[in-house]
Amino acid sequence: MLSPWLFVPPLVFVLVCGAFGALIWLATARAVHPVFPDDLGALNGYKFATATQTVHFRSLDGVPLVGWFVPSGRPRSATVILLEGYGQGRAAMLPQAAYLHHAGYNTLLFDYRGTGQSGGSAFTFGIKEPLDVRGAVNYLLTRTDVDPDRIAVQGVSIGAVIGILAMAQDPHIHAVVAESAFPSLTDMIQADFSRYTRLPLHPFGVMAIWVMEHRLGGNVNGVSPIVAVGKMQQRPLFIIDDLQDKLLPADSGEQLYAAATGPKELWLVKDTAHASGFFAWPQAYADRVLQFYATYLPLDATQPAEHAAA
Repeated sequence: MLSPWLFVPPLVFVLVCGAFGALIWLATARAVHPVFPDDLGALNGYKFATATQTVHFRSLDGVPLVGWFVPSGRPRSATVILLEGYGQGRAAMLPQAAYLHHAGYNTLLFDYRGTGQSGGSAFTFGIKEPLDVRGAVNYLLTRTDVDPDRIAVQGVSIGAVIGILAMAQDPHIHAVVAESAFPSLTDMIQADFSRYTRLPLHPFGVMAIWVMEHRLGGNVNGVSPIVAVGKMQQRPLFIIDDLQDKLLPADSGEQLYAAATGPKELWLVKDTAHASGFFAWPQAYADRVLQFYATYLPLDATQPAEHAAA
């Protein structure tokens, strides 16, 4: 079937495309500058608040970042970097930090570039945020209370995506827990574009991706967790897939699990919406995550982790 755009006069087509491009540019301005909740005071509701340290470090490309380091109180502890979802600040991961701290892990929570108290001009949907995680790892490697051989990342939604991408790039990350991660940013943009605009993917969806790349200064195709999980060698991956997730393709978790080449676990969480596994099943969630870490990121440094990183 011929496209109806073949019968549109060239000048009209150019004007429509130009107007659409301008509209997408304005729309993406809001997306890359989300409004974040003023919830830093939530830290005061946790027993570890007085021990928590506000820390400053830089992303690999120099962007200044701000976070909280919650020490376990043990010498040279295993450490988990916690990565929040889109539109959230670091305080959103405090409930996760609580059970990890109670179990004996250090945790590091921080604001990505362009969010919260950190620097940077925009949030980039996983294009540049892996550099932020790698900057966090570099910071942890300077601390004497962190075991450099026992560092993991744990994230939800876009935080899970960022964690997977960072682990594929940084050999110092030894394990990852990822809830509600999408397989590919390109696929997500195209699916959302068709769902919300009802416009044809060609040329308008392609134009939307082009505009996003030029605004963010990077390659959308590079945000591909399904490719990244195949590059982790023998480092372990725990995929958590919320089965009532209406934002991602129904088999996102299973796609990532199938593509992973190293030790891997998959938990399909019933009756649970996007990135809500912990809040729906807090005890089961904590138990499963801690069991994964007990196997691959043990608290006892004398106990060798299974399937150590190659």
